[in-house]
Amino acid sequence: MKQRFKLFGIYSIFWLVFFVIARLLFLFYENSVSFDLGFKEWILTFAYGFRMDLSSTGYIMGIVGVLFTFTTFANGVWLNRILKSITIIFLVLLSSIVVADLELYNNWGFRMDSTPLLYITKPKEAMASTELWLSFLLLASTVGLIILGVYSYNRFIRPVALEIVKSKFYAPLAFLLLTGSMILPVRGGVGIAPMNTGMVYFSENKFANHAAINVAWNVVNSLVHKKDNGRSIKFMEEEKAHNLFMSLNSVSEENTLKVLKTERPNIVLLILESFSSKVVGAVGGKWDATPKLNQLAKEGLLFNNFYANGDRSDKGLVCILSGFPAQPRTSIMKTPEKTESLPSLFDNFNKIGYKTSFYYGGDIDFANMRSYFFNAKASEIFSDKNFDSKFVDSKWGVHDEHLFDRLYNDLTSETDPFFTAAFTLSSHDPFEVPMDDVFEGSDRATKFMNSVYYTDSCLGRFFERIKETEVWDNTLFILVADHGSQRPGKSQNHELDKFRIPMLWLGGALKDSLTEYNYVGSQIDIPATLLNQLSINSDDYSYSKDLFNSSSKKYGYYVFNDGFAFITDSTKLIYDNTGKRLLFSEGDVENDLIKAKAIIQTVSYDYLHR
Repeated sequence: MKQRFKLFGIYSIFWLVFFVIARLLFLFYENSVSFDLGFKEWILTFAYGFRMDLSSTGYIMGIVGVLFTFTTFANGVWLNRILKSITIIFLVLLSSIVVADLELYNNWGFRMDSTPLLYITKPKEAMASTELWLSFLLLASTVGLIILGVYSYNRFIRPVALEIVKSKFYAPLAFLLLTGSMILPVRGGVGIAPMNTGMVYFSENKFANHAAINVAWNVVNSLVHKKDNGRSIKFMEEEKAHNLFMSLNSVSEENTLKVLKTERPNIVLLILESFSSKVVGAVGGKWDATPKLNQLAKEGLLFNNFYANGDRSDKGLVCILSGFPAQPRTSIMKTPEKTESLPSLFDNFNKIGYKTSFYYGGDIDFANMRSYFFNAKASEIFSDKNFDSKFVDSKWGVHDEHLFDRLYNDLTSETDPFFTAAFTLSSHDPFEVPMDDVFEGSDRATKFMNSVYYTDSCLGRFFERIKETEVWDNTLFILVADHGSQRPGKSQNHELDKFRIPMLWLGGALKDSLTEYNYVGSQIDIPATLLNQLSINSDDYSYSKDLFNSSSKKYGYYVFNDGFAFITDSTKLIYDNTGKRLLFSEGDVENDLIKAKAIIQTVSYDYLHR
């Protein structure tokens, strides 16, 4: 029986070492951020993370404890066979999670949870962001981690297992008690609160906190509580939250500044993939990659202080077209029965006799886009299947030059008034575009800038051509990003500059009396602002405010996984729901924090009850 307890202990250490190696791998893979941490913070990521490592090991040992309980009368040969099989299964699953998390964090800025499962129904698109060589490297790393685990098992665990003989009659009870004791590491101790990610947070640096998280624990916990990913977030009584929210979006008078020459112009909404303000010189971008957009900005109405409400395309599209705020841990687009209840600009324009359409060069079934646009009542939906197959030459589908060519040809042949939305894709990771590099370098930030430059050149060519047609004279073009980007620079997932994006209105339908809008706004404000310009009722968009109404509150709001930000002209705050604390504040934010909590509580309640 002593040998069985010895095996139990060695096997526990095996998995604790595995999780320590996993954290080391994460820190070295994310070296562009982790090497900015001090030595003390490196050590503390392991010290605080060890508690979650113990919890993860406790779960495994609970399963193994059951095995030990029911094999106490078997010899070591049989026990080894079963234990090795279980070990290989765990190694395959956990190594896959650990390695996948490396690249997902690099792109998304948060540790892997159940979120990727929202996108695996279309594996081609789900992998499109990863270059082929990197996919092979990650696969090789996964295999290497598994091989290392199997070798370690054979070297340290197998010999102990083979020495085991049949146990005494009381052994099952002993191991049943030992298995039950695993509840302590699983729960993280004897306290009231069970293990949660907030328990390993220790630093003002969010990345350091993320590094302390055991990603295997995070994924399993997220899957177990998947139904809570859109959970109700409650900071106060519902009535108080509702009243605070209503006061934020109420206006004292109908006083909208009209910036259009006509109330019935054509509308073209150009949604630009990942066009962060960082790379747009017109709004002060430090890494300017948009010479054409910069020039266009001089001819239209530029919004200088504008924010995305979420961090993914499926969230941004809903914010822009339905005025419904993004959710921190889920996406309403992934739930068709909920998107059925959302208002949409397509529906509004259908009702006044406009022809409505949506253009996208990729797979319209990715991230449930098709169901959303059907529910939104877009009359025509164009995707990669509507282009000649010779143009489908990127991982995501059709490059932007072909999208803009199709858009130009269709718009210039229209005779009816139209509302058209088009979504670009060439500036999506992995940033492979059909042009010579303008910016030198092989790192991802440089590739991103080159891809933005390419889309910008396509945009410039489109407007050069469209300005020569009658379409220009009676059309409002709205250019806005679907979300921002962590690149270039080292923006963390929650930071303001990641979410700041440009918005530009231009076209012959636009008056030239106003050239800049410097107040704060965000994507969800687009529906109310646009509809009120056309004297169309916007009451269905309860989260959207008219930016041109002089009495509307000027603020921006966004969410990340898992937290939110609130921005006004004089204050800024970023709040972490997991750590229950402010990550950043500027100005007197005490009242603003209550307002921001009221917004996210109202949105979460609304989401759950749709």
